[in-house]
Formats: sequence, C-alpha cells, structure tokens
Amino acid sequence: MKSFKPNKMAATIGKLQRHLPESLQPAAVSYLFNSMVKLAGTAGIRVESLSHTRALISLPNKRRIQNHIGGLHACSMALAAESATGILIGMNVPDTHVDFVRRCEGGIRAEATLSEADYERMHEEDKGEVWVPCKVEDESGKEPIEAKMLWAWVAKRRKEPRSKL
Repeated sequence: MKSFKPNKMAATIGKLQRHLPESLQPAAVSYLFNSMVKLAGTAGIRVESLSHTRALISLPNKRRIQNHIGGLHACSMALAAESATGILIGMNVPDTHVDFVRRCEGGIRAEATLSEADYERMHEEDKGEVWVPCKVEDESGKEPIEAKMLWAWVAKRRKEPRSKL
C-alpha cells in the first residue's frame, strides 16, 4: 500500500500505537477520541482498532442509550456509524488551518462565509474543493483563533444542471 505523510491526528494515533502495548491501544485511542467527541464518551463508544483504511467501533447496549424496548436507540447506532466514519476520514484528510491567537473569553460564535464564485462552483461543478474562511469571536468580541477549513464535494449523478435560487 502506498504511504502518505500523516496528518496531526494520524501522527498522534501512530505514536500511541508504536509506544503502547497492543492490549492498551483500544483504551488509549478511545480515551483520546472520547475526550474530543464528548457525546461519544457519554455513550461509551470504544475504538477497537484503527488504521488508515479501517475503523472498528463498538458500543455496548447500556440503559442510558436504549430505546423504549431495551434495544440500542437509533440515534446511538447512528452515533456509532458517524464515529467510525468520522475517525476514519479524520485519519486521512489534510490538517485544517487554525492559528491560536489569544485565550478565549467565554463562549464563541463562528461565522463561515463562501464567496459568490465558490457558491457558484459548488452548484455547477460535479466535484471540487474550497477553502472556507471562518471568523470566530469570543464574548469579548475578539478573535481567539484564525481559521479556514478545506472542504471537498463530489456530487451524486446529475441528470441536469442545478439552477440558482
């Protein structure tokens, strides 16, 4: 298999996998993932194994995530699927661009914007990528971070071009 430079997440997981005994890796990776994705931690998501091409997640049937008949709630199952796909994609996508400028005061508001040209490309082209700038302000009105994220899209089969709204 061809090898690529790992992003920050893949590099961190790689360090854990190189330095910890195999028996401790699922607990360590799960702790790391669940500390970043709080709902996954609350539900009890466990990352059983993780590589660049495969993520295996387990979710025990606990009372707090059951439906009214004692099975796993549909949202719990969706969380497991989202976690498995999200961590797998997270291992492989390029790092985002975030510069930490100052300490955050209170809560934040994040405003992402698209240029008119990018808006048009997303509706006219079947695939592409776009850097999306995001202004993040804390309660003091200042920006604790400067961020832009790279997003890509691939359209499902198109029968005809979409029209503008």
